[in-house]
Amino acid sequence: MHSHLLAELDDGVTSVDEAVGLVKQLAAAGYTKLVTTPHIISGLYHNHADTIFPALDKLNLRLQQEGVKMEVEAAAEYMLDDYFEGLLADGEPLLKISNKYILTEFSFVSKPFNYREMFFNLKMAGYEPILAHPERFRYLHDDFDVYRELHETGVLLQVNLLSLKGHYGSSIQRVALQLLKEKLVTFVGTDIHHQRHLDVLAGNRDTALATLLAESGLQNHLL
Repeated sequence: MHSHLLAELDDGVTSVDEAVGLVKQLAAAGYTKLVTTPHIISGLYHNHADTIFPALDKLNLRLQQEGVKMEVEAAAEYMLDDYFEGLLADGEPLLKISNKYILTEFSFVSKPFNYREMFFNLKMAGYEPILAHPERFRYLHDDFDVYRELHETGVLLQVNLLSLKGHYGSSIQRVALQLLKEKLVTFVGTDIHHQRHLDVLAGNRDTALATLLAESGLQNHLL
């Protein structure tokens, strides 16, 4: 439910060939459906339905031609910035996961000053907001009550499997594990951008982590 598999739209895959190769490996690992979520970030990645869905069609056509059995859909990963606030204010239809969820992210520099208002407006518009990889926002590590507040107000938290595997460093791994232990996590996602990410996920199976995911009520997606 979180990946970057559409070519040349963001910092994810750079070609359809690369995307097909990754999807083949995910299919071999047992995945049957992927939701790919290109970034939408003001001033950096100006994606929208007219850029995302043609790229999705191109990928699905190649998968069909090569006989790869994988259901691939697309939504988006929205940065909570001024552009996103404008989309909400204008009532623009947003790209949803499973017809109701909206995947969002904070800047890695600081949280938006009005994030509570934007999440509230999302819910009032009938969407269910998901905050992607909150464990990666280091400025929240010493303010764990923000995570608890988000959870209590109905913002769903999605942790990266890469974080749980220690890919981004020990402090991010520690926070990701703490979020799981406190049962604040609703989703886990691969957040795959390229082969190196898949190589990390396909490494040695972490039995303790698999147990923790199961105890947290989350389906174990570790490869």
